[in-house]
Amino acid sequence: MKLANRAVTDVLRDAMKSGASTKPVLDSVEDTGSELMGADDFTLKDIKLSVAAVIQQWVETDDLDDGETYADRLLALMVGIADENHDGDITDDEQGVLDMALNAAWDYLSSKGASDEDLDVLLNDWDGDVADRVRDLVASVLPEGEDESDSDIDNFAFSASDQEPALDAAYKMKMAIRKGKKMRIRKRVSGTVRLSAAQKVGLRKARMKSHSATARMRRAKSMKIRRKAGLK
Repeated sequence: MKLANRAVTDVLRDAMKSGASTKPVLDSVEDTGSELMGADDFTLKDIKLSVAAVIQQWVETDDLDDGETYADRLLALMVGIADENHDGDITDDEQGVLDMALNAAWDYLSSKGASDEDLDVLLNDWDGDVADRVRDLVASVLPEGEDESDSDIDNFAFSASDQEPALDAAYKMKMAIRKGKKMRIRKRVSGTVRLSAAQKVGLRKARMKSHSATARMRRAKSMKIRRKAGLK
């Protein structure tokens, strides 16, 4: 998110130097698309990697705290992606990242067969019964084995079939309002969400799935092979 915001600042600064009005830059996503695409695309893919890894870790969870539901655990793990300093308070910038993460979670869970109705109740209302149902469904279709699970994460983040412009996804809330689209994630996470010890362990395990040195090297090799084959 900070990378994307920095790119916006650069676009506005260049427009001011040239004497152009800054209003078109703010009103039209097309005007800023090419300048923002690189940083924004990186941000989106990084969030998607984290989301897929978090959901896989969520499915493997067997250490719920007393009174904790699987919906509570998923919410905590998703907040952990956005809450950079882990203080439990979600700033506006962190809420923007969380919105992106929740929309990515919707896409990932939908790709595993979860219905829009269940995803609406899970990701907006954090219903425990629906969380159990969705978790069981995803567990039944996730690939077995570490390599297969890692490939599943990479395929979600770098899917060639993902045609949604990264800029549109990054600013989904604003774009949805302006274009009249129905927003999937319609509720802001409010209050303080501090992670328990077990939740922090789950978040660390998820990060190792997607951001370890081994995962990065495997991903680099895979992308190199794809480029040589003319696939990327």
